[in-house]
Amino acid sequence: MAFSDNVWWTRKARIQAEKRLLSNAFHTQILLLWYSFSGVASAIYHLSIEGSNAAGQDISGITWVVFSVLVLCISGFINGLSFKERAGLIKECYETLNSFHQKAKDSSLTDPTKLSTEYDQILGVCENHSDRDYYTALCIEYVTNKNRLDKNTGLKKGLDRSPTWYHWTSLIYWTLCHKLMLTVLYLLPVILCVALRCIE
Repeated sequence: MAFSDNVWWTRKARIQAEKRLLSNAFHTQILLLWYSFSGVASAIYHLSIEGSNAAGQDISGITWVVFSVLVLCISGFINGLSFKERAGLIKECYETLNSFHQKAKDSSLTDPTKLSTEYDQILGVCENHSDRDYYTALCIEYVTNKNRLDKNTGLKKGLDRSPTWYHWTSLIYWTLCHKLMLTVLYLLPVILCVALRCIE
């Protein structure tokens, strides 16, 4: 396994990390908008319309007001996570790794110690990618590589490694958990509304 191969895989994993962070940024913005709208609309409905018609209905209105305040607090926390800024740093890193990869491929012209130091400096620009990002990159590159398997090495031409059953299982598990979590988060106002109806 050559040093340039490690650089190439790091770059691919960083690309997946950027995609993950941008996806998180998108979903958090949509969720905050959805929560704000549903919280305020439900609070107005329960406090002004239902509150005047039935005694004891104001518990739902108060719950929705508390929910709206909670959404306001969560929005401050999410802004602190700064998904887009982190994604921007990762993009800068993997773009730099692209040119560095070309230099590392011709390592005969460069001192290995100097290469390693420069590599560490590039990686220090941003946070490291997660295992999930690496496994995603590994599986995507394997699936999208159209070359046949080499019978001697068991690898596809152009790749120095291939995903194992553990990589596939982990990736499927993370993907299912992520989709399930998003589904629950998007349905949370509906679940809260149904729960309050049942309590009444």
